[in-house]
Amino acid sequence: MSVFRKPFVICVDDEKIILDSLQEQVISRIGDRFECEVAQSGEEALELIDDLLNENRQVAVIISDQLMPSMKGDEFLIAAHKKVPDAYKILLTGQATLDAVRNAINHARLYRYVMKPWREEDLMLTVEEAAEAFLQKIRLQLYMRLLRDINTLTQRISGERDINRLIEKYFESLADTVGFSTAKAYISHPQYHILLAAQAEIEAKLQSYASKPKTIVSDAYSNPELLAKIRQEVEETLNQVLLEGSQQALVAPIRLQQGGAQEVGYVVIQRSEGADFLREQREIQSTLHTLTSQLAISLENAAFYKTIAEQKQELEESIRYARRIQQALLPNPELIAYHLPESFILYLPKAVVSGDFYWFAEQGSSIYLAAADCTGHGVPGAFMSVLVSNALSYAVGQQRISDPGAILEHGVDMQVREKLQAQDNTIQDGAEIALVQIDLTKQELFYAGAKRPLLYYRAGTRHEVPAAPRAIADDLSLTGSVRFETVKLTPQPGDTFYLFSDGYQDQEGPEKPRLGKRRFYEILDRIHTRPIQEQRRILEQELLEWKGSAEQTDDILVIGFRWTLQPQAIQLSL
Repeated sequence: MSVFRKPFVICVDDEKIILDSLQEQVISRIGDRFECEVAQSGEEALELIDDLLNENRQVAVIISDQLMPSMKGDEFLIAAHKKVPDAYKILLTGQATLDAVRNAINHARLYRYVMKPWREEDLMLTVEEAAEAFLQKIRLQLYMRLLRDINTLTQRISGERDINRLIEKYFESLADTVGFSTAKAYISHPQYHILLAAQAEIEAKLQSYASKPKTIVSDAYSNPELLAKIRQEVEETLNQVLLEGSQQALVAPIRLQQGGAQEVGYVVIQRSEGADFLREQREIQSTLHTLTSQLAISLENAAFYKTIAEQKQELEESIRYARRIQQALLPNPELIAYHLPESFILYLPKAVVSGDFYWFAEQGSSIYLAAADCTGHGVPGAFMSVLVSNALSYAVGQQRISDPGAILEHGVDMQVREKLQAQDNTIQDGAEIALVQIDLTKQELFYAGAKRPLLYYRAGTRHEVPAAPRAIADDLSLTGSVRFETVKLTPQPGDTFYLFSDGYQDQEGPEKPRLGKRRFYEILDRIHTRPIQEQRRILEQELLEWKGSAEQTDDILVIGFRWTLQPQAIQLSL
């Protein structure tokens, strides 16, 4: 395995004074583990990345200013992302537009954006977090490469997780490469609760390479007498070899790779007289040590994977339980179907639990329906979804707020900020929401949105009601005085409404870009007049065809309903 060389942090700014200061801070903070290079433009930085890649060097973190001549920071980060997608990107911005930040988030997987002028401690903490996250990935890659790139002498025992079978494979490998008449091993590894002894022998008439030995493995519970006997024999042979030396008896310590090369046992083998007389003793001894070193690694791996398997099972059980909790928080489909009989919900979480969720409530003569997209997906997104869902329910049920804009402004946004204690504006957690209130008595619809629009069709014409360009718990220094406004609509029979997250339009194909907003709207243009359940089926089919063999990009949520004056109770299709 090649020697690991320091990865690079690249700083990009058109002002040399800022660039020098930034480089000095980076080197001072993480210079022991990373090298730092600078560039005064996006073009220069892209050339630098190409040079580093040609030298097989790694780029861990990219820190870029937004306002630069020729190529803006978000444009540069998107171009850099195509070259080094695993690098963590940080955008320094004093006057960046919300579109620029969103562009970098959507297309360059922006890790953080930091306002200028920055506080050195805050920025370096962000850089250090990104750098450590990169190193963690490298450590995992190196570990997996270590398991994959073993040579042919150790392939038989590498990857074996059952300890008894591991010992058997180890003795078989010794028989094939070193040759022995008898072999014994004693292993005491209390950290992982391993205490065992093993012996193997090859019949005299079969003593040749590739002869499979007969192996017995005993642990402290199944056969303590045999374990004690083999332990004594191993210690006696070890003492004999150390005192007298032998051409036929060989000894190798089982030495852990972790914890200061701790010895947890010994292997002793007895070879037939005259065996391999043309081979040098040191070559045979080296082969024995190579295989025994792999045995030690595999023992640790077997114990480690056993622990990981137990932790994985516990984690999966916890996530499955979290899924049940999240599903319990979702509204009853039959209740939604009662009020909106011609409706569908296309709900496709990316993982077991989801950051997208739909929400429904009744209050007086009104019903409320929302499609929400929380920061992240999986477990982090699910935690946010619980927080935001509870905030919606509290705003309507406890605070008795009826106006959708006020629900988002004075209910959800304030509650989420309070719960998150969002004092650090460089770390954004929150949600995008499309919320509608339907007054069943007046037959009116009211809408307010946090970055999620409302789409509806009337007489074949598409209408889009834009959302406020601000998410729940968004950085108020960027959004300024933007408020969540309520829009009143008077629906007509046959109008078809859609609320959705951005997951559908963000789906990528195996050799395709994002499906995109335009294609998504074109699909709705084609299907909005069709029966409502058929629309759900077509949307899912179109998504699967675009996705192909690619992984699902994000959580997906699309809600559609047709305005009817006489609701009837039907089963909502999920």
